Amino acid sequence: MDNVTMAIRFFVLALFLSGITPNVYAQLGQNLLIGNAKAISLGNAVTADPPGIDSIHFNPAGLTRLKGRQSHLKFIVGDISVVGEFTSNEEYDALLAKYNFIDPMANTTSEVKNFALYLPGLGVTEVPVVAAPLGGMSYNPPGSDITFATAAYAPLMLGFTREEDDTGRFYGTNMGLSRITFLSPSIGWKVNDELSLGASIGLSYFGVGLSLDYRAPNILVGALKAATDDVCLGADNGFVFEGVPVDICGGEISPFERMFTLEVELEKTVSATFNIGLLWEPTEWFTFGFVYQSESNDTLEGDIAVILDQQVVGLFQGLADSNATLKQVVDALDVTKNGGVIETSGSINIVLPQHIAAGISLQLTPKIKVNVDFKWTETSVWQEFNFKTDESIPLLAVLQPFVEGVEADAIVIPRGYEDASNWAFGIEYQYSDNTAYRMGYEPRNSGIPDDKLDFIIPMGDFDLYSIGLSYRMTDSSVFDIAFAYGISDQYIPAGSSTNGNNNRGDNFVYNPSAGLDVRSTIEFSILEMSYSSPF
Repeated sequence: MDNVTMAIRFFVLALFLSGITPNVYAQLGQNLLIGNAKAISLGNAVTADPPGIDSIHFNPAGLTRLKGRQSHLKFIVGDISVVGEFTSNEEYDALLAKYNFIDPMANTTSEVKNFALYLPGLGVTEVPVVAAPLGGMSYNPPGSDITFATAAYAPLMLGFTREEDDTGRFYGTNMGLSRITFLSPSIGWKVNDELSLGASIGLSYFGVGLSLDYRAPNILVGALKAATDDVCLGADNGFVFEGVPVDICGGEISPFERMFTLEVELEKTVSATFNIGLLWEPTEWFTFGFVYQSESNDTLEGDIAVILDQQVVGLFQGLADSNATLKQVVDALDVTKNGGVIETSGSINIVLPQHIAAGISLQLTPKIKVNVDFKWTETSVWQEFNFKTDESIPLLAVLQPFVEGVEADAIVIPRGYEDASNWAFGIEYQYSDNTAYRMGYEPRNSGIPDDKLDFIIPMGDFDLYSIGLSYRMTDSSVFDIAFAYGISDQYIPAGSSTNGNNNRGDNFVYNPSAGLDVRSTIEFSILEMSYSSPF
């Protein structure tokens, strides 16, 4: 290779990199558990260097590189650590002292017990490590420009369990969100020697499960508790109002303890999406790739339960036992029936955002190849989680005029995310005809603004580092292995996030760590192995 050619290739690489900005963004969890060792070892910068049968996901135009009949088997093993710290400060301590309160969440640490998945028929299922066998196959008829393929993979998997006394339970005792693509009929078309097009349809199972203890640490609830404590001090039956006894001492509502538990199990058996890809190879050393992945807009249906804490049930029961008028009111709310368990069927609409990626692959030298991708995801579609019940719940109907985010047939948890974009980088060194080494780096941001950070989805900005190896055998089979490590560290100063710790006295919706400084650290490790072979 002459110096002029080398200079041109480096210039093209520099031109593509010149658009990089200091801030990088990406969809939460994008591509982490697809299970393709080549892709993750190159920092997922494979839009212009599609990875075999998993081109179905990354860029279906890459299927045209597969000839004859090919099979692809892969295995994923993962581990994750999630730690949260909730710390008080002088302002918060002074407020607690004013009302003689103690917040049991202050100055504590939360740790995830196990990773969890939401599985059909099983719900949220904890597993010590993530482990999943997946795969696919392709067929290119002899002499044809068309390649057909299908594969199984997991575009989205998030989940965890915590101990029941972990202070992080107010952000979820357990949670699982799984999207598993079980069938993906795909086609790649080689238009000419330079241009390939491709498309795929993804048929996926989508399920979500959540168990979350709810508390409302704000000044209004605190004042209510303080007044109740004063009335009930040394009394058995509360007080008498205009000759009518009112018992408010059968239980209590505390700003720092569980008021109720929200339990959700919702799913959709078949959800469809599509991918469209393009691959342009004008020279032997330069390739441009583009892929569009459609959004999914799904209504998941199932069961929703609101389980009132026994202290809350006791408070209402005491009111009901006070006099006939209050009994009618309490009975109409249905809060003391079934021990305070309110069960109903319901649904949630979840939009997984559309995603676009464009990239280049440059063969800088006969042994060194560099991949660079730019990705964009419309995460702004995640403005809220709306858990909707099929019928009105009387208690919610009463709270609706006073509590933002509560409706007679819904509980709305605000999110307020933004669109996300990021760069990804990979380098491959062809050590020999059979062996190649790879490295990748992908700096990410979740698309969550600073004032929307919280601990229910504790993954903020994070960096993904990866290494890998590819070995081609004499029968043209290829074995790939990769190891990836990611870390996210986010700090949420007290009062800075409307989704978790602001100091608004009227924020009843979802504000579990109001007044506290919150820090979360996530570390995850992923080992991916794959074996591709003709058959």
